[in-house]
Amino acid sequence: MGSQSSIKSSVSSIKSQNVDRNTPAAVKSVKSSESKDKRATSPPTAWSLWGARNEGVQQLTGSNQTQGTAGGSAGWWRKPSITSLRAFVKNDPSAEQTNRDTAAMSEESEEVKACAEPRKRAWSFWNRKSAECDNDRPAEVLNSPGSSSNIVKPVINEIITGVSDDALLYKKRSKDDTAGEQNLESKNEEQGYDSNILTPKFDILPELTTMASIYSSIGKYGHKWNLLSKGKLQPKSLYRIEPNASIASIRSNAKEPVRVLLIGVHGFFPTKMIRPLIGEPTGTSTKFVTEAEKAVIRWFRKQDTPVEISKIALEREGKVLDRVEFFFEVLKKWADEINKADFIYFVAHSQGCPVSIILLARLIEAGIIDVDQNGAQSGKKSGQSQKRKIISVLAMAGVNNGPFYGVDQTLFVRAYSTIESDSMRELFQFQNFHSLQAKKFIQSLRLIIASNVKVTFVGSINDQLVPLYSSTCLFASHPNIFKATFIDKDSKTPDFITRIVGIANHLNNLGYDDHGIIKEVSGSLAGTLTGGGHSKIYNEGQVYDLGIQFALQTSELPTPQAVAYKTYQVDELGSNPYHLPWCMRGLLYETGVHIGREQIVDLFHEFDVWEPETKLLKDVKYRLSGLRSKL
Repeated sequence: MGSQSSIKSSVSSIKSQNVDRNTPAAVKSVKSSESKDKRATSPPTAWSLWGARNEGVQQLTGSNQTQGTAGGSAGWWRKPSITSLRAFVKNDPSAEQTNRDTAAMSEESEEVKACAEPRKRAWSFWNRKSAECDNDRPAEVLNSPGSSSNIVKPVINEIITGVSDDALLYKKRSKDDTAGEQNLESKNEEQGYDSNILTPKFDILPELTTMASIYSSIGKYGHKWNLLSKGKLQPKSLYRIEPNASIASIRSNAKEPVRVLLIGVHGFFPTKMIRPLIGEPTGTSTKFVTEAEKAVIRWFRKQDTPVEISKIALEREGKVLDRVEFFFEVLKKWADEINKADFIYFVAHSQGCPVSIILLARLIEAGIIDVDQNGAQSGKKSGQSQKRKIISVLAMAGVNNGPFYGVDQTLFVRAYSTIESDSMRELFQFQNFHSLQAKKFIQSLRLIIASNVKVTFVGSINDQLVPLYSSTCLFASHPNIFKATFIDKDSKTPDFITRIVGIANHLNNLGYDDHGIIKEVSGSLAGTLTGGGHSKIYNEGQVYDLGIQFALQTSELPTPQAVAYKTYQVDELGSNPYHLPWCMRGLLYETGVHIGREQIVDLFHEFDVWEPETKLLKDVKYRLSGLRSKL
């Protein structure tokens, strides 16, 4: 029986060889690559995309080792028939031809594999060993004339250089490319989440009228000639202006497209140990610049203005100041690309927010970014109109004042490894206003605001890591700072809380006081560990649109103003139950004077129908029940 089965197996193998000889080479190549993928690669796991280092080592060892391993594991049960087959065709001249065909098919499959390499370069910071060895391969593949024509190349994120494993410069998109772009929906819109709330809206800012312009001119020359005392006739907020006026001021020639540079800075990534609890990290710098690009195209298309877009994704983990130093050295090499841009838009998340602000201050202080580009070099010499450069920062869920107080004592932080815990512990230094990190942050914020940079702070109402007073940078106020809150529809945030937060941000953006209501309720709004409140914010298109609107649809201050900086004790927030009613009393007064009684009436109704579910929110309603006579 054993010999008969061996003979049958030999005959079937010889038939398969005869079929292979009559099969075209292209079909054999496809079949070879498919069978090789099935044997040589294991089923993808949840960690395969996020930096399995052993995957990078396998890529370095070459295809021979992979084939050997796969062949040994897949064919051990057929050894008798394979042995008899080799003995039968040992002297067959067609065997040599088969070997040559196999080698040719192996080379073709390697070429196909190499052509797909640029898509993996965006994740090089998870797999630095393989990226260092193949540092120049993406550029060679993009320019290779022998690449297969059926390989789909990335359009939006096409890498044109590999300066560093942690900084990616993407191919500039011309005005024709941006004009033909069709997929402009944000990630949340693609998934059907179109009912999320961003409060307050941009239109809460006052419109620039003729009377407001006259007052601004009087204040400008009054302070210039020392006719007015400090603080007199200074606007408390910026004014809304027509988009065409802003576009005309940033380009010297109306026939040329507006050149936009997007710079993305990611935040803190969790370790593999706790990713099953809080999810995989998807907030990469490449993600941010891609979403920001869609928002830029939407805005300029609405204004019927051509635009060219360049993108730089800064990707590197580590401490805040270490990342700033590394990114500073990287961006120095792109000084020409930066200064050619008419509009520079930084988009950052979590830990990347203080990194971006400190980095931008370094670039301005070192003269790498020329913020005084008003046509002195090009406009006056060529007879063109003067132009200015607009720089804006979008800070999403930023750790500007540290995470929630006391989170460092939980299992969430203790789960990190020794190396990464240094980066995590550094974030808690921002809670202390006298620490080096906090001083550096406020110093950098003052410097960029003095350079007319506009900053938009957006917090997430159910953030599980960063409180609302930290993400909206409540300790700093200036007309060039806009504060907003993202409310996920899945968070089931009560209407009363939504209105309270919206009114407080409204008052802050108009230059008035919210009487500390955000600081008192932030502790009660913390989301669950697996809720995703810290991450969903960067998938929302409204957030990117708001940053662009505040940058390109607002006026400039007639005279410089310093950033108002007000410190507080983080460990005392929410500890006194009598603070909240007092803060609410002040908020109601400011609302009636500066916003209108309609908001207060709606607030009364929403408070009466509010049925809190959590213990913290029940405590909030109990402490506010004493104001029922006022409500």
